[in-house]
Amino acid sequence: MKNSRWWIPKAWFLFIMMMAWTGLTGQVARYDVVISEIMADPTPAIGLPAAEYVELHNRTDSACLLVGCTLQLGNTVKALPAISIEGDGYAIVVAEKYREEFSDLGIDLYTLSSLSITDGGQRLTLFSQRGEVMHSVAFRKQWHKDGIKQDGGWSLEMIDERQPWLDEEGWASSVDPSGGTPGRANSHSPLPPDLDPPELTRVTMTDSQTLRIWFSEPISDKHPFTTDIFKVSPAMAISSVKEVPPTFQALDLRLAATPHSGQTYHIEICGELCDCSHNLIPLGTGIPWGTSHHPDQNDLVINEILTHPFDGCDADFVELYNRSSHIIDLKDVKIGSGGDMLPDKAVVALSSGMQVMPGAYAVLCKNRKTTLQQYHCPTPHALVQCDSLPAYANASGVVFVTDYGLQVVDRFAYTEEMHYSKLLSSEGVSLERLDPHWPTQDNDNWHSAAESVGFATPGYANSQRGSDLEDSELSVMPEIFSPDNDGYDDFTFIRLQLPEPENRVSIQIFDLNGNAICHLANNMLCGTEAQFRWDGEDDRKRQVPSGLYVVDVRWRRSDKRPGHKRKVVAVNN
Repeated sequence: MKNSRWWIPKAWFLFIMMMAWTGLTGQVARYDVVISEIMADPTPAIGLPAAEYVELHNRTDSACLLVGCTLQLGNTVKALPAISIEGDGYAIVVAEKYREEFSDLGIDLYTLSSLSITDGGQRLTLFSQRGEVMHSVAFRKQWHKDGIKQDGGWSLEMIDERQPWLDEEGWASSVDPSGGTPGRANSHSPLPPDLDPPELTRVTMTDSQTLRIWFSEPISDKHPFTTDIFKVSPAMAISSVKEVPPTFQALDLRLAATPHSGQTYHIEICGELCDCSHNLIPLGTGIPWGTSHHPDQNDLVINEILTHPFDGCDADFVELYNRSSHIIDLKDVKIGSGGDMLPDKAVVALSSGMQVMPGAYAVLCKNRKTTLQQYHCPTPHALVQCDSLPAYANASGVVFVTDYGLQVVDRFAYTEEMHYSKLLSSEGVSLERLDPHWPTQDNDNWHSAAESVGFATPGYANSQRGSDLEDSELSVMPEIFSPDNDGYDDFTFIRLQLPEPENRVSIQIFDLNGNAICHLANNMLCGTEAQFRWDGEDDRKRQVPSGLYVVDVRWRRSDKRPGHKRKVVAVNN
């Protein structure tokens, strides 16, 4: 009987404690408790136990009890034990088998049956008991800027816990001599305050009536998301606005009606919307959008590629250009490498989606931050991170663009010889397409990016572009060119327009003494249009001297009738 009388109040005591914990957990707001340090690759150990760990930090001044919370690592969800963290305190989560190794460090330790963090990087998300995201971070191994630290033994630390919503710019390798700071303040000085408002970067449609708009940083939930914050033109009502976890960098706008196919709309911000540092987005900020179209062949073409980045850094990129008259979404596009009729490997260009408007560019980057640092990028939102972008060989390879069902949209087989022959090295130099409407695989349609633009033009018009050519039987444009790779008239185009197909074309360049110095084409079979490029070199790849030269073009039609035209061109070195 004595045991029975004791059991009842003890049961009530435990029930009350659990209710209290649940209540406290419910009061924990987003970013109150955050993932502040990640040890993904603990070997070779520097001065800490050779064990993976995740550090949680209570950013508030009050003690916090977490009950029923979960930690998701990639696709694996781990139920966390009840965790108590003092105000401005820390808790470490490790696998049970490493409990004793951490016990001497004098830190608050909580264990799981197992803990496996992908060395190369993955998303880690902390969920409350109610399934709400408290904090999420998708780290990558490359966040360790030091190649030695990428090899293991060093943790990634949140640089400034006052700004836990920051992505890569908010994390860095620990500089503590032990390799990390589990259970104590991180080893970095705070960042400057964020004074820049968020920007509207891209849009996609997740279904026929939901428009998802993306921002450059997470949007604060301190203000209600009401439909009157946005305006659609032409007019269309918005029935609801919802956040998109786990990053909260996007909002879903549910439309009251289905948009008309072929109609271009504009979404505009006309109410209060701010980032987590309370920087308001300027009123009137907007972006065009519409229903996307399935990409057909040559709708989305390869316009520029970098396959040999500076210093061997992993910063390849492929620029795509929408030469069609309709919107194309990158979630419906795959980027591939190798292969003849089909790519050996192909991945979705951007699974979260990005609408590419007609006449616009999209750049798929292996390392977006590096590309932005190394090149002038006046339209940074055209550059998107594509972690799974295939690895392209420096000297030669194949770039594929397909639809989601692997129907070929464009294919480009590149070689080192397509670069400007006078370059000492193609390292850090992109190959640019000269005319997006001319065949992709025409070698004369590609050239090294100009030195004057820093050797690449990701996200905007190429430095090397074909001039507008005359509509005549034979045109040579420009008539004066300077082959020095400065981005201004570095070559001349020779375009032949003929009334019938199946023509045999020969082109020679003569100096004023009548010597044939260059043979651009020899009895080449061409259709009604043919285009050639002369870089100012002779047959031995030597730069010709400044002066006047004669472009001699001869052709013979299928009925054997010959044709002959000449044009004078000037080289100004």
